[in-house]
Amino acid sequence: MWPIRSALFVPAHRRDWVAKAIRVSPGAVVLDIEDSVPPQFKPQAMGHLKSEIHELRDAGVGSFVRIQPLYDGTEAEVEAAVTDGLTAIVLPKVASPDEIRRLHDLLSYAEGRAGVAHGSVGILPLPETAQGMYDAYNLVKASTRVRGIHGALSGPVSGDFARAFGFRATSGGEEQLYLASKMVLDSRAGGAMYPIAGIFGTAQDDLAAVEKLIRRARDIGYSGVAVMHPSHIAIANAVYRPTEQEVAYFKGLLEAFEVAEKAGLGAVSYQGAMVDYAMLPLAKEILAEAARNR
Repeated sequence: MWPIRSALFVPAHRRDWVAKAIRVSPGAVVLDIEDSVPPQFKPQAMGHLKSEIHELRDAGVGSFVRIQPLYDGTEAEVEAAVTDGLTAIVLPKVASPDEIRRLHDLLSYAEGRAGVAHGSVGILPLPETAQGMYDAYNLVKASTRVRGIHGALSGPVSGDFARAFGFRATSGGEEQLYLASKMVLDSRAGGAMYPIAGIFGTAQDDLAAVEKLIRRARDIGYSGVAVMHPSHIAIANAVYRPTEQEVAYFKGLLEAFEVAEKAGLGAVSYQGAMVDYAMLPLAKEILAEAARNR
């Protein structure tokens, strides 16, 4: 399932929206029971989770569930979510490693009750607090379940990350580069290799602006993005799919290096640049990603 290149937020109380989400081919759907669900509909959203997750599983689509920040009702939310096919829990407003450890234990208990393999459900910490952003590396290290930090890249409409950090989001995004890069580095340094960026803060129909943010996320190092509108999934899938030019370049690179190795060389000139063993892992990753997207 990992890396998941595109994920689409769907309010979990809108049961009929899951089939619509599947039709746009996301890597995963984020079934939300937090901000996009009015308080009076949260019990209904929780009641739909298992059937929604099974529908996504049967379609070959991953399932994330964004629960509410840790509180007395978190155990019930986790119980409602854990079933065969659940990929990960998104924990919002997380500030401390203790919160991750608490969620880890709740998941272990719920997996046992549901007959789900222990450790199969991941955690995506969403550190929308200044303390959580500062301590993101230790959030990752708090549990082997953590698959990646869930960061964010915003257009000019600011959200929780901007308020917590204190920056004012702009279209250029320079004010976000440090935080976005830190989230990626903290995630990977902690062993969680699949950081994801939420893409928001632009007009939904401004597809050029959406694509710009998704490309920025990819270039910074996020392994995928979570988006708010179905029309954005095709953009995310296309941005993360290797181009024909990239495939040809890296295939040629590996072929050139293979010839060099047979000649007893550890480096070779390829299209005007010197290539050695350090360049091979990326070439293999790009070609594997291309094969995965056929």
